[in-house]
Amino acid sequence: MFIVFLAALAAPAPPAPIPAPAPAQAAADPAAVKEALLLLDEGDFEGEAIRNADLALELGIASMIDQIQKKSGEKVPADFAEKLRQIMRDHTSSTLRAKMGTIKQQAANVYAQEFTRDELARLRELSKDPVLVKARERNKTIGPKLMALGAYTMRESEPELEAKIERLVSDYLAKQPKDSDHS
Repeated sequence: MFIVFLAALAAPAPPAPIPAPAPAQAAADPAAVKEALLLLDEGDFEGEAIRNADLALELGIASMIDQIQKKSGEKVPADFAEKLRQIMRDHTSSTLRAKMGTIKQQAANVYAQEFTRDELARLRELSKDPVLVKARERNKTIGPKLMALGAYTMRESEPELEAKIERLVSDYLAKQPKDSDHS
């Protein structure tokens, strides 16, 4: 049974609907973009992006392995789980590192559309406050703990969500004409 689930994992799945970054309504002020890039650099944008992606990846892998075990009734072998983790970590890391310049530029454009150059300069000043520096540093350990709280809360509520989804599917199928194709 476990092999069936491994095969299902290997089969390409349709991509999850993730909205593309919204196109800019208006061209961002180049001076504001430059200031935003400085703000991002001072705030360790690249490091934060990689840490957040790693955390989200680990939560996703844990959920995936948990689902495989629930559906197969078998424990996922530790060596397989570790190889899966490594492949996904390597892919995520190499993709983020290769695209980080573009990601950071897009983030700077978002900031520049929301804030003026002067506001971004003020944010840079504020970000140097010792308490904010400490908060950014501590967030490296606090952030994952807070994210885990939400993830574990959602995991605990999975049976309720699964029941709601099953009810939705059942109700939907019951309303469909008997000869309609549901694929």
